[in-house]
Amino acid sequence: MLSQPDRLRAAGFGADRLAEFVLGRAVIAGLVAGMFPDAGTWSVGTGKCRSCGARHGPVEVTGVPVVASVSYAPGLVVAAAAPTSRVSRLGIDVEPAAADPRRTRDLQRLLGVSAEPVMQRWTRIEAVLKADGRGLRVDPGDVRMSSGGAGIPGDPARYRVADVAGPAGYRISVAWCGEGASAVASGPATG
Repeated sequence: MLSQPDRLRAAGFGADRLAEFVLGRAVIAGLVAGMFPDAGTWSVGTGKCRSCGARHGPVEVTGVPVVASVSYAPGLVVAAAAPTSRVSRLGIDVEPAAADPRRTRDLQRLLGVSAEPVMQRWTRIEAVLKADGRGLRVDPGDVRMSSGGAGIPGDPARYRVADVAGPAGYRISVAWCGEGASAVASGPATG
């Protein structure tokens, strides 16, 4: 089921990380198959890094016009996929709703103090950074959040951001560029 680059990437994973990784790919494959049930050959794999070109970048779907994203938290894998006719960039992030005090302080230091719960803000920012494609090569503090949206200085892209309902104890956010909120197909899958 894994693409050749994904098999190489996963070769160094421990059993738990490998199971999460395979589940994430399976969830994305299910979403894609649901959108394109009559499509011939297509695959889900790891795209090229925008910085170095190595195959450790974002999720890449080839053979059908889809963008996809996946995120992992202890005990939960979430994925989102949307047709490129509706969405040009897509990112999803999941985190435990409550972080340990040290992580909370670190994130507050990184993002600044806000009335919004820090883990909620963090998942929104991470979703934007994943949709952007550069991930943490962009300073998370540079992401500018506004009502229902976000942007990164120097990048003309404007992201829509939404929280996604999921299991108790988790925060899930999705970010995308494109037409309409209904373009995003997302949902948590436990494994």
